[in-house]
Amino acid sequence: ASELDVLLATVNSGQAANMAAADSLTYISTLYDLQTAMGLDTSRVTVTPVDSLTHPPATGPDGIPARPLPIAAAEQALTAADFSVRAQRRSIFAPFSIQAGIEHGDPSEPGILPTFGLSIPLPLLNRNRGPIALAEAERERARAELALAQLETKAAIGRAIRLRNLALDKIGRDRLLVESATRIAAMSLTAYREGAQGLPAVLEAQRNAREILSQYIDDLAQAWIASAILGLYNVSPPQPI
Repeated sequence: ASELDVLLATVNSGQAANMAAADSLTYISTLYDLQTAMGLDTSRVTVTPVDSLTHPPATGPDGIPARPLPIAAAEQALTAADFSVRAQRRSIFAPFSIQAGIEHGDPSEPGILPTFGLSIPLPLLNRNRGPIALAEAERERARAELALAQLETKAAIGRAIRLRNLALDKIGRDRLLVESATRIAAMSLTAYREGAQGLPAVLEAQRNAREILSQYIDDLAQAWIASAILGLYNVSPPQPI
C-alpha cells in the first residue's frame, strides 16, 4: 500500500472510532433516560434493548376512529357541564331551615324563654342567576373545547397517516438502495484487492453504504412512530360500569 492509502486508512479508522465512542455515549444516555421514564433505578443500566429493526405493519387505520380518547374526554366534560347547568337551574329554591333555642337573662321575661324559627326562602329577587350564568359559560367552554379536540384529533391522525405512508414508501426505496450500496462496497473492496481500484473509492463506497443504512433506519423509526400514534388514537375509552 502507498503512503496515501495508509494515511486515508488511518483517518478513516480514527473517524470510525470517534463515531463509535459518540454512539456509545448516546446509547448509555438514552438507556438512562428510558429508565428514568420507567421509574427505574438510574445508578446502573438495568434495561437491555433488543433489535427491533423490523418492517412496521403496512396496514392500519386510515381514518378517524369512532371515539378517540381526546374526543371522548371532551364529550364527558361537556356532559358534566350540562349536568351542572341543570343542577343550578333546579337550585332556585334555597333549602328550608329550622332554628330552635332558648333565651334567659331578660329582666322583662323571667326564667327561660324557648325560641323557634322557620326560614322559607322565596325566589322573588334572587333566582340564582349568577351560578346559572357561570354554569352556562362553563358549558359553552366545554362545547368549544370539544370542537377543538375534534379538529386537533382529525389533524393529528391525518398527519400521522401521511407520515406513515410516506415512511413506508421511503422504506421500500431505501431497502433497494441498501442492497445496491452494500453490493457496491463489496465489489469495490474486491477491486481494490485485485489492484483495479484505489482505496479512496473503497472508502467512499463504504461511507455511502453507511449513510444509506442510517437513512433506512431513520425511515423505519418514523414509520413505527406514526403507527404508534395511530394506535394511540385508535384506543377506545372504557365502557362505564
